[in-house]
Amino acid sequence: MTASSSNASTTRGQTSDSSKSGKSWGVVIFGFIFFAVGFAVAAFTAGNNLMRYFESESWVAVPATINNLELNTHYGDDSVTWSVEALYQYDFNGRTYQNDRVALGGGSDNIGDFWPSLYARLDAEQENGQVYAYVNPEDPQRAYLDRSLRPEMLLFGGIFGAIFMLVGGGIMYMGLRTKNTAENINSARNGIASDQRGSYKILLAFGIIFLLVSLPAMLPVMAALQDGEWAGLLVLLFPLIGSGAIFFALRMRKRYLQIGQTLFYPDPLPGQAGGQVGGYFHLASGEWVKPPQVRLTCVHIYSTGSGKESKTHHDVIWQNKGRAYCEPNNGGFDVHTVFDVPADLPGTGSQSGYRGRIQWNLHCEGIVSVAASTARNPRVDNSRAMRGDNRQDVEFERSWSIPVAKGLQASSFQMPAADQEAWHQQQREDARESAAEQIGMATQGETLHLDSKSGRSNGMALGMVLFGALFDGVGIFLLYLASQGEAMLWLMGSVFLLAGLLVTWFGLFWLGRSLEADVTPGEVRMVRRLFGLSLYQRSGRITSVSQLHLDVGLTSTDHRGIQTEYFTLWAEADGKKIKLAEGIEGREVAEALKEQVMAVLTRQLDAELI
Repeated sequence: MTASSSNASTTRGQTSDSSKSGKSWGVVIFGFIFFAVGFAVAAFTAGNNLMRYFESESWVAVPATINNLELNTHYGDDSVTWSVEALYQYDFNGRTYQNDRVALGGGSDNIGDFWPSLYARLDAEQENGQVYAYVNPEDPQRAYLDRSLRPEMLLFGGIFGAIFMLVGGGIMYMGLRTKNTAENINSARNGIASDQRGSYKILLAFGIIFLLVSLPAMLPVMAALQDGEWAGLLVLLFPLIGSGAIFFALRMRKRYLQIGQTLFYPDPLPGQAGGQVGGYFHLASGEWVKPPQVRLTCVHIYSTGSGKESKTHHDVIWQNKGRAYCEPNNGGFDVHTVFDVPADLPGTGSQSGYRGRIQWNLHCEGIVSVAASTARNPRVDNSRAMRGDNRQDVEFERSWSIPVAKGLQASSFQMPAADQEAWHQQQREDARESAAEQIGMATQGETLHLDSKSGRSNGMALGMVLFGALFDGVGIFLLYLASQGEAMLWLMGSVFLLAGLLVTWFGLFWLGRSLEADVTPGEVRMVRRLFGLSLYQRSGRITSVSQLHLDVGLTSTDHRGIQTEYFTLWAEADGKKIKLAEGIEGREVAEALKEQVMAVLTRQLDAELI
């Protein structure tokens, strides 16, 4: 009775906080502003230049005399732009005309070196008496000194406009499809589509926009290439990018359809923070090679800053993983999952004490065996090649956003006790195996040797080295310019060089660092090495396992919103902090490693675990 009242009041409170219409018109208006800005940029840069280029294609070139020619330099807060001004005259059909229109596009900019180059060319033509104006024969008062197409302006305006239009369209779509809590729950009764179902649509829209933006430019670009303006090749990036995006979007859709729709039916509905979150989905095509793994994640999504400084954060508040239970049904499998969720976690949507919103995600992954005739997925696990029964193993990955509210309700499905125990035992075994793979372990007599080898974070380390080298190069270049008389660059060059050296050093340290430790009953010893060279050593006495500690060193969150923690195992001995292992991926693995070290220190090491 109490639980029902609590759930009802929670639902009422959340519903009252939601918009009555279910639409977020503020978000729609915000998205429309983005879309309108993108359209305006594309129209007034790429579109305007293309229109004038086509319009002036049949204009007549007549000799002209430049009376005044200037290259103007405009200094802004953090940039310099140029423009060309000219006053010229020409004769057409027996009459003399004056004009000041120089190129297809006006204004000032610093996109490429168009304006300085144009000024230099017109100045040289003026000295040689070879200036020509392109005159509209139907309206001789309209003319240009230059009607060349600017590929870099088309590229800049098109990409900038397309990106803003795409972002704006996406924001408007999200605003129009926003539902309140009650609507989300009612919709979930009919099943929740996986995020993969429509993820290809965004990429497809991106590709179509890029392709449509590029098509009107093809004819003038081809004409420009025939005239020897090879910079027009840059514009061809538009259709290439658009076609590539469309190709990958269609491939994503094909991968999704290969297994089919997997609607998730929550049980209970909504899921309960303080009770259980669970449900099932139906796998109609294929068979599981082994029971899939599932992960439930609570994510806090919010934004900070504004304008160019705006940033969206996805902070993982809580996550837990488990194994699904597969039950044959209608020629396929009902895949059940259930999680116990702590009561102190927030529900879905806007919650008191949280800026932005809370989102609960369920992720499932595994390997599915499908008929070879339908397995056209490039992500096929080649190590599990063709089976004798003409089947192939294909990677399965689905995720769903599910509604969760405060409550105590449990799921109607509970995993059998034997399966639960088997899952926990498998977790322990997997953790021990992973610990042995991540941290090199060897025993000799009563000594356990741990080796946290170098090279386990090569991607991050190499990225830091390359980033630091880039800063180093910029700093050296700026210092070179400063030595040529640009005194203001001494400070900037020094800052860039110093920052680059620091980042490079940290990258090299991460790339080459390693840690070796020996654990014997009652004592630990460690050696820190860099590219095999010993930097320092430490040792200490251990009289209690309470001196062992696990700390989170780093955390990372992937594109699926799954957070990975990297732990450090250390001992507090003789007033010193002695690291024994580092970069241990996953809490379960770190706990398994700690148990083995504790066993050595207490003379109870089971050789089977090593």
